[in-house]
Amino acid sequence: MLLIAALFLCADGANIPINGLQFYYMFNKSTVKGGTVKDASINGHDLTSSKDSIQLGNDLFGNGQNALSMDGTYNLSCTLPDTLVHRLTDMNDFTFGLMFSTNAPSGSMTQRMDIAGIGDPYNSGIFLSMTYDRVRIFLGNHGYYDTPDSLNDAGWHSAIVVRSQGAVVLYIDGKVADQGAVTASIYPGTDQFVIGKHGTKNESYYKGLINDVFYYSAASSANDISNLYKAFTCPPISVISPFDTFSTTQPLFKWHPETGTIAYAFEMSTDSLFTKPFLSVPLIDTTIQVAQPLATGRYFVHVGCNSDDRSPFYFSDWHPVVIR
Repeated sequence: MLLIAALFLCADGANIPINGLQFYYMFNKSTVKGGTVKDASINGHDLTSSKDSIQLGNDLFGNGQNALSMDGTYNLSCTLPDTLVHRLTDMNDFTFGLMFSTNAPSGSMTQRMDIAGIGDPYNSGIFLSMTYDRVRIFLGNHGYYDTPDSLNDAGWHSAIVVRSQGAVVLYIDGKVADQGAVTASIYPGTDQFVIGKHGTKNESYYKGLINDVFYYSAASSANDISNLYKAFTCPPISVISPFDTFSTTQPLFKWHPETGTIAYAFEMSTDSLFTKPFLSVPLIDTTIQVAQPLATGRYFVHVGCNSDDRSPFYFSDWHPVVIR
């Protein structure tokens, strides 16, 4: 199944497919409220913290308050409907992944840290974990697949696992790290999707940063994985004129050219999730002036770029705009 057919625009810059998307968690001031994280898909599978509040840290680009910060003392969880649990764990195709960055000293990891998943990693669940400095995807009692090299390096990495007709592939940073086959069903015995610890026990707590946790009820192709990785790691567009307050109802926006880009897209919306942008313009220039006068109020804008005519646009962080 080709997932890139439809796009979902997100406030932290990730521009990912919406077809088959069951849940998507990005961690910033727009989605995190107290001890709850809003599901950025349309399905409402919000996360709840075991603490009253959720800690945020720096994302891949150094933007503060834009990633989940885990100190090994709490976790997040969501009760999933039975239909989705079976979709994730029976003999079905799926794509499950996230961005992560550990903060343990390199080479020091002697105990497993569970990043995200459902059920008991060794016995009945599907879990992405850090084990002896390597990323491992557990598939219940059917075994596991992991990376050949240490990823406990304080850097950001993408981990994505795809199951397609029984074949399982673990991708790290957009490339195949390990693969095999699990042709039987996996029954987790729980409906709790958990981030930051063991799926059924209070152990194996994760220490580090997490972002962009997602699950599709469909298998992604290698090209889809490459595009997802680009979407999560595309650098933000650098603006020239501040996108903040304008006294004119037809503001002018400018941004720096991005190396390797052949086209841009400018979007404007009344909400920071860009669920219904009222202005969406493809461009080859790095300047745009709004043609129709805007009413006074608060808006949001972001700029996307792509490097070839087959890839989707990867959008920058959104910027608030006030028209006075």
